[in-house]
Amino acid sequence: MFGLVALLCCATGGAARADGDYQLGHGLDLGPFNFAGYSNVVGSIPDQGQKSLAVDDLSLFVSGHLGQFFNPFTEAELSNFNVVSAGAPGRDPGDGHLLLERLYNDSYLTDATTLRLGKMLTPVGEWNVIHAAPLELTTVRPAVTDRNFAAYATGASVLYSDPYARLPDVQVYWQPSGEFAQRPDTITFHQYKTVEGAHVAVPFGLLDQVGFSFQQSKDIYGSDQSLYGLDFHYTLGRLTLQGEGTFSDINNNAVIHTRDTEWGAYAAASYAVSEKWSVYGWYEEFADRAAPSVAHDVLAGIAYRPQPPIVLRLEYLQNISGTPVNPTGVFAGWAVLF
Repeated sequence: MFGLVALLCCATGGAARADGDYQLGHGLDLGPFNFAGYSNVVGSIPDQGQKSLAVDDLSLFVSGHLGQFFNPFTEAELSNFNVVSAGAPGRDPGDGHLLLERLYNDSYLTDATTLRLGKMLTPVGEWNVIHAAPLELTTVRPAVTDRNFAAYATGASVLYSDPYARLPDVQVYWQPSGEFAQRPDTITFHQYKTVEGAHVAVPFGLLDQVGFSFQQSKDIYGSDQSLYGLDFHYTLGRLTLQGEGTFSDINNNAVIHTRDTEWGAYAAASYAVSEKWSVYGWYEEFADRAAPSVAHDVLAGIAYRPQPPIVLRLEYLQNISGTPVNPTGVFAGWAVLF
């Protein structure tokens, strides 16, 4: 909830600013363009594996509002750059990667309908679309929010958002052949050739919703995957509940996996102790297609937000049983929306 409230505060706080003024959390307006971004510095002390202090993300957003049909958006990012590390590295050595995260144009066909062309995030659940670390619930993401689906699509998408919030929000998307500027395999779990899917979000208030996801994809090895998902977000005073679950059927395996299905689910709760302090936690079960047993993980943390665009977090994650997808350990994050 804190992340979504922060986003609303940042988005509405700049309405009265003069062109060229800078405000933390909103960025810099220069004519029809806005320059903004976020940073996320993460300290990781897992029980096993590499300990590190890393620039997990340093992102720059550039967006333009030039008319009904030309509204470009791009995001470039420095990711996974270890400032200090000790111990044997994992899949990624932590040397840093320069990435093109998003590059698309929005054309407003009607007040409610938008055509998006280019490289975009896929709306599988809520977490993947929020994307920016200062707006997310935790430093360590549940595996089901990023490990088992195509998080990006390069192609076309149609978005419907009822301006009166009486009908569900709908987004459909299609990637015909390959992801533009694909992330390297050291920092992503699967790479996809074709992707298509849809997400329907049924709102129950300003912040509350239930969402339904479907995604059909083919990876670069020829394996077909059909994913079905459910996500929810519900606020009750100072308490916020959220979660997500997915189930995938995997066919035509070109790579031998332990199982032909993959599933996972997490449930999270956060409580606003005060305007600046909150406590939170999540529990997750995740059955990775390549793992012999189901991972059971629990996380607890505390967050301090001195201003809406800035958050500091301290977390402890425990792998209770099964093949770990997130390591047991202590993690800390400092994220800033600028």
